[in-house]
Amino acid sequence: MTSIVDNLALAFDTLTEAYRSPFRAEPRRDEVQIVEYTPFPRTSSGQAPRIGFTRDVSPSGLCIGSDREETVGALLRVVLRAGDGHAERPCIDRVVWCQPASDGRFWIGLERVSSS
Repeated sequence: MTSIVDNLALAFDTLTEAYRSPFRAEPRRDEVQIVEYTPFPRTSSGQAPRIGFTRDVSPSGLCIGSDREETVGALLRVVLRAGDGHAERPCIDRVVWCQPASDGRFWIGLERVSSS
């Protein structure tokens, strides 16, 4: 006889496997990095950088967590920060999806457009 916990664990494993496998065209790194991003192009000097964090990263894009919802199709200038705070080269990414998370944040899928 299976318990509720066993059923939940099985459902979670199935969901995780479905999330990772057939839809992934390239390997992803599950790592947390700080992300600074701004709308691109900036339209005013008052547009302060927004802060988020990565959930996964690949050569063609990444998923970030943020306190702000972003519009699908919007362009963002994105700078990843390494664990020591060192900034990587800025890139321009396009928002391909945005979903609310249960904690009030948003998960944002970004597609790499170019390096700047």
